[in-house]
Amino acid sequence: MTKRKRKALGKGLDEIFPGISEDEGQGAMEVSVGRIGANPFQPRKEWNRDEIASLARSIASQGILQPLVVRRSGGDFQLIAGERRLRAAIEAGLSSVPVIVREADDQQMLALALVENIQRKDLGPVEKAEAFSRLSSEFGLTQEQMGERVGMSRSAVANFQRLLDLPGKVLDLLRGGELSMGHGRALLGLSDNTRIMRVAVNAVKRELSVRQLEERVRELNTTGTGTERRKTVEESAETRKLQDSLQRILKTRVRIRGKAGAGRIEISYHSLEELDRLLELIRAGGNSAGKTAGK
Repeated sequence: MTKRKRKALGKGLDEIFPGISEDEGQGAMEVSVGRIGANPFQPRKEWNRDEIASLARSIASQGILQPLVVRRSGGDFQLIAGERRLRAAIEAGLSSVPVIVREADDQQMLALALVENIQRKDLGPVEKAEAFSRLSSEFGLTQEQMGERVGMSRSAVANFQRLLDLPGKVLDLLRGGELSMGHGRALLGLSDNTRIMRVAVNAVKRELSVRQLEERVRELNTTGTGTERRKTVEESAETRKLQDSLQRILKTRVRIRGKAGAGRIEISYHSLEELDRLLELIRAGGNSAGKTAGK
């Protein structure tokens, strides 16, 4: 197998996920594409066929400039990062590709795949938001830490994560490209999900620009009295503080829905193990409150 010059993966990944390291003395090497299995933790589900075809033409002409990253799996390998390149290489008819072998457990594989996807410019805003949410819930990373590792500001990370507060049907419009991230951020200015959905559908039908949608949201928000608007802003700020506090305690995504009088708390989990962890935390909190009340 031909040795190649080693190339680093990503920015600061070893700092975020200690323990991920290349095999001792192992540089890039050529591996048959048939020996590379898919990454079962790949968060990306949709792949642009035109983009893959374009990359395949480039690879056929220039070869693969950046090695794929894999881990050993039995006598073969399992992909960690570089699925887009692997798909394009297969389409280009390559029988082998350059890879770098790294040691990574299942949790680290998920983290690497999430970070690689976030760093891609063509990833949709909802996919990025969901990736940030998983990094936060499963690895306990703060918005500052995530932003530092993927080259974004804390506020940019927060803006992506806030998109997940939108109704599911609006998120579908964002996934399909009918609305942009700018549209999504504008819609977050409305507090009622029914109104958000109605305005979003209208924006698609009328092909409103982000600026036009922002103006529409401002108009809707100025129909109430000054006192009502102040109350809504105050409640929203208090709700965000409570959400942040619960997320720090539970180390997962938490959303508070409703108004001051009534509502619900949504706690996200991504595996049965994480659900068990959350239930133990909640039970421990309830037992602690019961002991305090009994004193």
